[in-house]
Amino acid sequence: MIATTRRAALLSAFATVGAAALARPAFARQGGSQTGKAGAAIDQFAQEVMAAFPDEPGLGICVVEDGQITLAKGYGVRRLGGTDKVTDSTLFGVASNTKAFTAAALAMLVEEGKVAWDDPVTKYLPAFAMSDPIVTKLMTVRDLLCHRSGLTLGAGDLMIWPNPTHSRADIVAGLKYLPIGGQFRGGYAYDNVLYVAAGEVIAAVTGAPWEVFIQKRILDPLKMTDSVPLPSLIGNRPRAEPHARMGPPVRGLGPQTVLPFDGSFDAAGAAGGLNASPRDIGKWMQAQLGLGTTPGGAKLWTEASGREMWKPQTITAWSDGPIADNPVRASLQAYALGWFVNDHRGEKIVWHTGGLAGFISYTGLLPGRKSGIMVMTNAEENTVFRSLRYGGPDRLQGRDDFDWIASSRKVQAEADAKTVKDAAEAMTPKGGGPNGGAAPTLPLAAYAGTYRDPWYGTVTVSVAPAKKGGKGKKTSLKIAFDKTPVLRGALETFDGDTFKTRFDDRSQEDAFVVFSVKAGAVTGATMRAVSPLADFSYDYQDLKLTRL
Repeated sequence: MIATTRRAALLSAFATVGAAALARPAFARQGGSQTGKAGAAIDQFAQEVMAAFPDEPGLGICVVEDGQITLAKGYGVRRLGGTDKVTDSTLFGVASNTKAFTAAALAMLVEEGKVAWDDPVTKYLPAFAMSDPIVTKLMTVRDLLCHRSGLTLGAGDLMIWPNPTHSRADIVAGLKYLPIGGQFRGGYAYDNVLYVAAGEVIAAVTGAPWEVFIQKRILDPLKMTDSVPLPSLIGNRPRAEPHARMGPPVRGLGPQTVLPFDGSFDAAGAAGGLNASPRDIGKWMQAQLGLGTTPGGAKLWTEASGREMWKPQTITAWSDGPIADNPVRASLQAYALGWFVNDHRGEKIVWHTGGLAGFISYTGLLPGRKSGIMVMTNAEENTVFRSLRYGGPDRLQGRDDFDWIASSRKVQAEADAKTVKDAAEAMTPKGGGPNGGAAPTLPLAAYAGTYRDPWYGTVTVSVAPAKKGGKGKKTSLKIAFDKTPVLRGALETFDGDTFKTRFDDRSQEDAFVVFSVKAGAVTGATMRAVSPLADFSYDYQDLKLTRL
């Protein structure tokens, strides 16, 4: 879940509100330096957004203008219903915004001659392998960062999410079992597992774990004293609590709920482990906009490396460009090294998003102005996220001529209506039995057993013990993902040989389990998420379970 959530990506893609209703007069001229003015404008806009969407618990924002930090501030509260305010030192999980730190770390090692961008990964990780031996041979360090490996969207993410016990070595070892669903270097599909491999390259050549390098070579020199590279290192630092709407009928709808904080994300640190404060992240943006040089003159990487990290590598999307209903739609978008790159109203913007359970974040840099914005939220509240993601860069350009609040409200309403319809369809059995679904073809006990997927590991289905005091001995099943303690609970009949999980932890996405039955025996199973909006990191569909 450490890219932007699927729901956030979906809403960002919509823009169907009439321009006449959303057009607003610009507050300043369209070009030129607006040093100091954009920070004030974004501060005012953030307050308007929070007032428009009061279900958002908290928010952190940092703005850099012409190389100077002009806003670092918190809004709202750290926990819904609480009194602790979000401040400029409150930590947020920034998820995939971490990827740019991993890219910068590799750039520094390239400058030192310890790594080369276009060296094969096997030079540094001899045991590294993909499922295709040709891809294994050709995969370079650069390829690890570009989302062009041929893996499908989010492939293997169940090794890093939610809260599994896989080690970094386990994740890298599992790569050789993930099918190549696309063409190597022939297309784009976002992944996280290859950033874990990139972190292991850093560890291999430096002799220290990824987080140690990030701390000593980036966080310490930038004096990012609030921030930590891994959630397990937060300790007693002030942090925001995660929130989401947990239904009914599916996640993304219903009232706002406080989620359990996930502090066990260390194995995937290089893909999304950083926790940062608004005031700290401004120092990082200054270093990026300075192409490796800080305002104090310290040099973390060279200008050449800075430009290399922003160089487009993989085309990710294209369109006919801006339209009345979407004035920032890019004509061409690409992925670089830890960053996306496209145009925002005619100017190059270098950006990334991040999503963890209960957190969504965005970094946007306008290199031509040496300006940028970082938005950190502690809820999966896409109206707020979308408003600031696009309205923030607009104000860096000195403009306020589109009502992103009204647009986001309309887009959310349309998306919610579609979600309700799609969820109802997905959760309606088609078997035509007395309760809608057909009966299982075998007695329930016949489905019990241990099932193994080559990259994930084992999933156990067992007969649930009879409840104390219960009448009769009605059989029921339970399921456990053996390397993911939070993915455990009841396995309910749904439609024939398709069952549905009901995990004990209701913040997790449930799955349909489709058993294969041959000659009266269960031989294996496949899975898919129940919710049409389940984040792609719940990549149940990539599991190919064989009964042991």
